Amino acid sequence: MDLNNYINRDIIASLRNISLARSKIADVMPISQRMRLPDIRECAIFGHDPFSSLMEAVIQNPNETYTILINNKPVAMCGTNPYPEDETTASVWMLGTKEIDRNYIVFLRGAKECINILQGEYRYIENVVPVDHEKTIHWLKWCGFNFEEKIENYYGYDFFRFNRCNLFQSSIYNEPSRPVMH
Repeated sequence: MDLNNYINRDIIASLRNISLARSKIADVMPISQRMRLPDIRECAIFGHDPFSSLMEAVIQNPNETYTILINNKPVAMCGTNPYPEDETTASVWMLGTKEIDRNYIVFLRGAKECINILQGEYRYIENVVPVDHEKTIHWLKWCGFNFEEKIENYYGYDFFRFNRCNLFQSSIYNEPSRPVMH
């Protein structure tokens, strides 16, 4: 690994030894080569390999693609893809390496802040996860995502749809209420 690729990063957030930075093309190879099996499987279900999935994200949506670093080593890439028909909603995604499982406590410490950054100004972020990816589902629930009960099928595989609303954006549905004075 070329350490120069990780010096002078555009760090978005940092907490102890976990950081979130803008992704670079140089991040794609080390992450794709060490990707977790569930993430490789998910790429394959949708007809992609790890390298092309990550490279496509960095090239097509560079401003909304991030790399998660633990001890300055890239361990995952994540991002959002806004829906063209609704700019307030985006698809959220993450593909990670085996180092996430080896450094799970460190990863969890920064996960919720990372999700808040990905949520940004989007009113709503969502995606799907295979129903048998129990560890991912547990993590998503811990991060504040809700799950729909209806199972969706893609390419012969069952998925749950998950979503998260932006509680900090003003709307009549999520502003704190105050007592009515009579």
